[in-house]
Amino acid sequence: MSSKSVLIRGLNRDVYNQLIGKAKEQGKNVGELANEAMRVFLQNGIDKEEIVDPRKLVVSGSVTLSKDDIEGIFDEVGKFKVENNGELFFDEDVDRETLQLVEKIYNKGKLHVPRKIHPFTLIKIGHVKGQVKKY
Repeated sequence: MSSKSVLIRGLNRDVYNQLIGKAKEQGKNVGELANEAMRVFLQNGIDKEEIVDPRKLVVSGSVTLSKDDIEGIFDEVGKFKVENNGELFFDEDVDRETLQLVEKIYNKGKLHVPRKIHPFTLIKIGHVKGQVKKY
């Protein structure tokens, strides 16, 4: 194997940082892990739609998230994103502090939130294009 350096333009810095973290976890260098990932991609012909972001929750049906649900997801993956294309209900126990555990909400569907959640809280963490209903 050649040890020449290769410049790759247009890498997403966040993705690259995640790769660095995985390499450290596995006791490998970034080049080794990148080579493995590229080999798997070339062998399997993976489509972009098949790549799953473990820090992104995609809702296309009807889902209710409670405070415990959000805290549990945060404990497993850290701050995470929610993409809602369906109907997402935040349970009554979800408050502003709980929503701070969510990195971003992309809402294209129907989002139901407790009345105690201030609209600025949602604006701060979300791209709200669908409906938002307070209950």
